[in-house]
Amino acid sequence: MSEVDSLTDEQAIAVLALVLDRDRRLPDLARARQLDAQIREAAGEPVEVEGTTGPSIVAADGAVTPGALARDTLGYLVAERLDAAPVMERAIAMTRQGISASSRFDPVTVGVGALVVLALQTDLELERTTAGKWRFKVHKKALSDSVLGKLLGKLIATYTGGSGQ
Repeated sequence: MSEVDSLTDEQAIAVLALVLDRDRRLPDLARARQLDAQIREAAGEPVEVEGTTGPSIVAADGAVTPGALARDTLGYLVAERLDAAPVMERAIAMTRQGISASSRFDPVTVGVGALVVLALQTDLELERTTAGKWRFKVHKKALSDSVLGKLLGKLIATYTGGSGQ
């Protein structure tokens, strides 16, 4: 069991917020709420994957808790970004000592989806279609069997209760 896996739901969300705060990616409360509303809308739309056709995400098995989504996102960041591990270790230590990200907003009450999309912004984009709807656009090929595909499926399941794509 990794250190990330041993975090409570609340701690995992706090660690994700601290990692984003360190990267200066944590938005103000209004922007976080706006992003969360856009994610909720996008969760009901098909996902576009650049350069591929066919299945785009791996559906989650039922509902996904926000804490589980945060833990999976942290795991993805450690696997994909070489510089993430030491930052995450410090964030875990800070969280266990009761230190949190800047008090601009409480990520637990805003929605973890905003944190996940911000954390994955190099791989995942939230864009408005010509019809005015929000959708996820993924910048990776061969997504269907990837960790990112599973993570995106869990993000959508967090907002749809597992009844999404």
